[in-house]
Amino acid sequence: MGYILCAIILIFINIGLAMFLRISLYSPFVINILTWLFSFFPGLFFYEKFCPLKENIVFLWLIWFTVTTLVFFLFSLYCNKDTWQEKEIRILPFDYAIVIIVLIIWLGFKIWAIGNAGPAHFFLNLRLSSMNIEGIPSIGLLGRFYPLIFSLFLFEHVYEREENRRLRFLLWSWMLLFAFATMGKLSLLTPILSWAIIKGVKGRLKIKKFIILLPVLFVLMMAIHFIRAGEDIQSLRDVLAGYTYAPLVGLGYIDIDDSLPIGAYVLRFFYAVGYRLGITQLKPISTISSYVEVPKPINTFTAIHPFYFDFGLPGVLLGAFSYGLFFSFLYMLSIKGKGMALTLYSASSIALFLQFFGEVLIINFSLNMQIFIWVVLIYLVSRRVDYGC
Repeated sequence: MGYILCAIILIFINIGLAMFLRISLYSPFVINILTWLFSFFPGLFFYEKFCPLKENIVFLWLIWFTVTTLVFFLFSLYCNKDTWQEKEIRILPFDYAIVIIVLIIWLGFKIWAIGNAGPAHFFLNLRLSSMNIEGIPSIGLLGRFYPLIFSLFLFEHVYEREENRRLRFLLWSWMLLFAFATMGKLSLLTPILSWAIIKGVKGRLKIKKFIILLPVLFVLMMAIHFIRAGEDIQSLRDVLAGYTYAPLVGLGYIDIDDSLPIGAYVLRFFYAVGYRLGITQLKPISTISSYVEVPKPINTFTAIHPFYFDFGLPGVLLGAFSYGLFFSFLYMLSIKGKGMALTLYSASSIALFLQFFGEVLIINFSLNMQIFIWVVLIYLVSRRVDYGC
């Protein structure tokens, strides 16, 4: 309890600093502070349900939080007076609306087929399909379109205008339908958060609207969780505890496997490529971690997990510093009006927001790399139109 209170006090000191200096709500500095509040504040109410929060984990978190916050703060001071200056718009030289409509119809057909084909009820069948459960059909090739559609979604919102309203509507439809097809809370959260970041950085989403958006998003995510549930339905209290406070607790009870190769998590992408090309016989470690009883089963251990698991304290230091530089650099360029930087910042913001839950920037490196490649290609194909012309 004492550790939780001290962490909350530290977080609120930084919130006060952000308010005093009027640092943007959409900056990495503020997002980083708030995301850890989502872990520690619920801990005040849930800590008795779990094993004790270990002292070494509190120390690791303090290192991670201090390094990331310091880097974010220094960059925020540098660009705090900057505001978005839309100097150009970019458009793609072709209309791809028909393609998106076809993909929406195809996805709708897949949802109907998968939902009625599995052994459970309709919504659980969709969830089991997204988990690649044997014997249950999957959306297959459609899943390969996600990086491209998401990249187009971000591009059209960065360069939002009346002329692309139809495309934005279609892209929203596909993204939300994909979230329904996978029954994934993350699939719902990602486009909404990315959209909010784009609007916020550009000064088109007021804080009041953002505050209203949070509970609406929470209700939608909980709705997905419960309608996809099987017979073992948890209470709302247990769900909140498992998704907020439990990952930090669980980090202290994982067993470090010394038989794994160096950087099994952090360098997983390269092991996967090497294994696929036959360069190495070492299979990449699964992206789904084993469960730990704390005493409830948990298999997500905050963003600190892969760095700590692979390299101990030096890994945590390096990981925190890398996070700080990566997001700060993208935000700095975004706030200066660089459209591609804002696209990438909004795309990766989910990793910054979910630090309290798990690591999704390095572990999902393959997906993130695909999104990066598509974003770059879209910008190369697009043509610039001077703003106001």
